[in-house]
Amino acid sequence: MTPSAAANDAARRLWARASGGGSAPQDVASAAECLCAQSRDGLGRWIGAPGYRALLDRALGMARAEHPALRDMSCLGGDEAAIAAAVRANGQGQVAEGMVAWLAAMMEVLGRIIGEDTAVRLVEQTAMPRPEGVVSAETERARDG
Repeated sequence: MTPSAAANDAARRLWARASGGGSAPQDVASAAECLCAQSRDGLGRWIGAPGYRALLDRALGMARAEHPALRDMSCLGGDEAAIAAAVRANGQGQVAEGMVAWLAAMMEVLGRIIGEDTAVRLVEQTAMPRPEGVVSAETERARDG
């Protein structure tokens, strides 16, 4: 199962926002930790802890197939050491690509259940909530286009 162009685009936008454009090892590690925590907390509220775990396991399995830098990451919390080790061992570029693939896979798997547009919107809004705390029904793609 390959994520759609919409899921890949949204995942890239999320990564860019989380990393702030930084590519230093610490920037990449911090962005990965943030995305894991925000996704876990935000999606867990919507689909529950068991639902999130099932979604996470499937999406990580998909992303790890092409991105071995994600091998030791669980995205369940307490991943700081594993993420830092992944950055040291694989380089920040490989970890960044893996995180984008993971986010896109999350949207793809969830989209099979609730529809692609809703899944993209939900992952975008829970992985990187807006600073003002307002959740919009509009996707980034709709505002940009």
